[in-house]
Amino acid sequence: MNGNFTYKNIESRLELLAYVGMGLLFFGFLFNRVVSNAGFVVIGIYTLTKFHDVKWLFKDKWLLTFLSLALLPLLSDILLEGLDFYKFRGVMKFLLVLFPFFIFALKPQENVVRNFIYLFLGLMLLSSFYSLFHYFSDISNMASVYKVSKVIPVLSFGDHIRISWVTVISCLLALYLMAETNSRFSKVSLGVYIIFQMIFLHLLGSKTGLISLYLTLMILALYTLKGKAKWLIILIAPLILLLPLIAYKTIPSLEQRFNFIKYDFEHYIKGEYREGLSDAVRFYSLKAGSDIVKSHPLFGTGFSGLQDKTNQWYKDNIPLMPAENYFLPSNQMLVYWASGGLLGLIVFLTHIILPFFIPYLRKNTWFMAFFIPAVFSFMYETHLEGQLPLFVYSFFVAWFWFLAYSKGVVDTNQVG
Repeated sequence: MNGNFTYKNIESRLELLAYVGMGLLFFGFLFNRVVSNAGFVVIGIYTLTKFHDVKWLFKDKWLLTFLSLALLPLLSDILLEGLDFYKFRGVMKFLLVLFPFFIFALKPQENVVRNFIYLFLGLMLLSSFYSLFHYFSDISNMASVYKVSKVIPVLSFGDHIRISWVTVISCLLALYLMAETNSRFSKVSLGVYIIFQMIFLHLLGSKTGLISLYLTLMILALYTLKGKAKWLIILIAPLILLLPLIAYKTIPSLEQRFNFIKYDFEHYIKGEYREGLSDAVRFYSLKAGSDIVKSHPLFGTGFSGLQDKTNQWYKDNIPLMPAENYFLPSNQMLVYWASGGLLGLIVFLTHIILPFFIPYLRKNTWFMAFFIPAVFSFMYETHLEGQLPLFVYSFFVAWFWFLAYSKGVVDTNQVG
């Protein structure tokens, strides 16, 4: 009995370690990279102690795509850079593998899931309050700020793209809690939270966040109404699409944001580069990626060599562009194709397509409401090329994967 008590005591301390690691990760995401790094270390230690319990995941076909996404850049860096491989992105991409193992090792129970989501919502509320404080402190200047492709200050080191994306994820998780609780007070509070954050997202005006928000709403509507009266879908879809028009007409900063996007488009579509344009940089990065793929279609440039090839493309084709705007191709599929050649393309496509052939993932509303907008955003963002965006994708895709698995599969032999 004493031995059993000792075992339980160790297990509870390990579990506490895991939750401390999660807290460090989300605090670090908003405020401090060093804290975030400490969270990765803590999570890694916990996962290693529980690895025996989750090694069955290596049998899962989808998990193997996470491993492939991480291994290909690392092997490329080792082959091209030798002992200097650690300076590049390959090692960092193993976060893609860490979080599925971590979440499945932790196996959070319903009460833990609920408490974590409430904590997460609290942090995102703090994040939104921070930005809104700056918005309303200088509201008279907001129209001019949004005229020049700027947005209100945000946490997470000013990364408004990731803040907007994570805010959408928080709304999805709040809706998940609403569906799981019987408390009227909780339902009302969560509903108010969702409405508040939707208003905030329109004030922020980040395209990534708004596109993800409306895609999420459409997917939730389609999954919820599937098999029911078709007229409801026909009625709800236009209502969802009407929301951005209402926001455009009622939020001056959003109107200015859309006007700048139009101004930006009119220039870069003619091949006219202007300093200060934002989507033009994204557009030219896609052209760079496309040309690099044409030049290296089978074997790619190598992951550590892509930035140099991209930089040279800018120098040759857009000489007026300053070096600080020499971004990697703003499309995750292009990055893997240009870097890893045909193998890189196959690995990436397999990762994003396979869940649609796994019944318990394909049929799970919450997983698909996260995954489809994430996959869509890969077409104009590179969520796997930086530490914090890698964390956001790998943590939440593992989180929603586990939620779908715990509801849809009992026997681990059925997975994948």
